[in-house]
Order: sequence, then C-alpha cells, then structure tokens
Amino acid sequence: MDGKHTHQDGLYQTSDTSLATYLITEGFFPIEIDYSQPRFVFIFEDKKSKLQQYEHNYIAGKARVDPATYTRVNRKLIRTLKNQLQWAGA
Repeated sequence: MDGKHTHQDGLYQTSDTSLATYLITEGFFPIEIDYSQPRFVFIFEDKKSKLQQYEHNYIAGKARVDPATYTRVNRKLIRTLKNQLQWAGA
C-alpha cells in the first residue's frame, strides 16, 4: 500500500490516492489537498475518529464499494490533482 497516514487533532491525512478515493466513496470528503509536498496529501476532518476503521477495512481487504462509483470518483480525483484544485472546487 502506498502513502503515509496520520491521525491527529481531529484530522486524518493520507498521501494514498486509492485510499482517498475509497474514503470519498464512503462519504468523507477532503477538506484540503496539500500540494506543497512531493506527494499530494489529502486532509480529512475526523473529529469522531471514524476514518481509522475505514482505513483498517481498506488495508485488510474488507472495503466494499461499487466498482463503477469507485472508478468515477477516482477519475474525478485524478483530474482534481492534475489541475491542482481542491475537492470542493472540482
């Protein structure tokens, strides 16, 4: 699995685009995409620490999402990254 993940101060951060795509399909939207790092960092609000369980399901191969939805979201996310936009403005 690619990317680094951190949980702190009510925020969840990952540089794993595939994981970010999965989280978006589950209804979690990045509040910011940090383009200042060599790898883009997706920052999600996680005040109730829900994302750690979703991350665990993803890593363990237990994540279930409609393939068409995942593909559609992934394409939109890649376009967002290419144009260095924020998710809300994509």
